[in-house]
Amino acid sequence: MDFSQLKKTLSDTFTGVFGFWIAAGIIFFILILVFFIGIYPLSNQYAKSCSAIQDSSTALERNVLKKDLYNGKWIESKKREVDLYRKEIEECNSFLKEMDDRLEAVFMTEDPEKGGVRIGDVALWKSEYTRRIALLLEKIQKSNVILDKGALPFRDWGADIPPWDDILPVQKKFWIIEALIHGIVNDAGVVRLEKIQFRESSYSYDPSFAHLYTAIPVSLRAELRTDHINFLLHGILKSEIPFVIEGVTIVRTGKVYTPDRSLKNGDVPGQDISDPVSTPVIHVTVDAYVIDYKA
Repeated sequence: MDFSQLKKTLSDTFTGVFGFWIAAGIIFFILILVFFIGIYPLSNQYAKSCSAIQDSSTALERNVLKKDLYNGKWIESKKREVDLYRKEIEECNSFLKEMDDRLEAVFMTEDPEKGGVRIGDVALWKSEYTRRIALLLEKIQKSNVILDKGALPFRDWGADIPPWDDILPVQKKFWIIEALIHGIVNDAGVVRLEKIQFRESSYSYDPSFAHLYTAIPVSLRAELRTDHINFLLHGILKSEIPFVIEGVTIVRTGKVYTPDRSLKNGDVPGQDISDPVSTPVIHVTVDAYVIDYKA
């Protein structure tokens, strides 16, 4: 047996097989690269597209099953609603502005040529302020309402002349006091005015509306006939000043009021409370705030 020839034959065979596997490995490696570089990203993109198409199909199916579709008529209806809301908001703003005009007003004086003109001089304004206070006090006196000492929070500058920065907030408070007094003396059944007081803060004002208006809190404490509580509240709310009533507290006093003998200096008439011509007197505290609209 020729071993050299056998060795050569085996060597050629193994060399051919080894070359085959090397070639096959290279081809397999190339196929793997092609899969991960080209085919795999495309398959992911295809899967995402299929998922998106499925979601769209599901959404379309749900819309088809709906009874109310957002068609052209529905859109036009919503546009009309928006226009109506805007119109209502404009009317509300106009109403608040109109109600605020009284609060923002300044004392007027009569000019022979121009008629009523706004007072622009601080000294003249102070003189008019003092005159208006005297008129209100006279009105209270004529109405037979007992006025407690210090009941009205008017500003007293003495001999000083106030600057406009001080005048403007005092002017607003004057209109508020005047409106409350008008509500009191116009048959509201008030027999004693104990106090009108401006508070530091409101009990119910929502600060989220501060961009539209702020609040001027005020409280009224008085004694009045029980059958006139509604008249007092109505007199306050119907004024030109935009009051918002936050609460009403009522307390019994044990006093009575009679047409021929009204309460004076805190004395209680001698009539029995069951007397048919007598009316029980209650103590009332009205907490409110005034809308100060921002133009």
